[in-house]
Amino acid sequence: MKIDCRDLACPRPVMETKKVLEELKENENLEILLNSQASKENVMRFLKSLNLEFSVKDLGDESIISITKDSNIIQTQEQNLQEYNVLFLKSDKVGEGELGKNLMLGFLKTLKDLPNRPQKILCVNESVLINVDSSHLAFEAMRELENLGVEIYSCGACLEFFGKSNALKIGKIGNAYEILNELFGKAKIISL
Repeated sequence: MKIDCRDLACPRPVMETKKVLEELKENENLEILLNSQASKENVMRFLKSLNLEFSVKDLGDESIISITKDSNIIQTQEQNLQEYNVLFLKSDKVGEGELGKNLMLGFLKTLKDLPNRPQKILCVNESVLINVDSSHLAFEAMRELENLGVEIYSCGACLEFFGKSNALKIGKIGNAYEILNELFGKAKIISL
């Protein structure tokens, strides 16, 4: 089976892939056609989360991801996961102006010393700007958290909106499906 996910906005490529995978029978093949780096990374990460093996063929601006559905798919929603902390950021500052940027820096620097620091940081809207601009006041603090093993995701649609899709320096490109899965999953969400 083939699905054309070219020019689909986030998170549609992941959602279309999920829908078709649910309909496929064991040992059936699926090819996903994509023309966005963010969509390709999101679909690949989704497939990895299901323990699916896949191959990627890059054809200029387009990619084809090929999968054979097997019995190793893990239904992540049904897993009995331990609760963990997730930090949800909607802005690159806490409050307004320079004080807000200083507060964000202070919060992020303090997180690295906490025994129960977040396992993941989800960045949407203007908070993605921290992860693309090395001159941002909070950039190095976010980089330190990544180096400590905190998974950092920046909303792909937000990066595209700001014209920064290819400028990500910290973390990975995320999508609405992953973000909502975290917000409504087993995670304890802290929002700044």
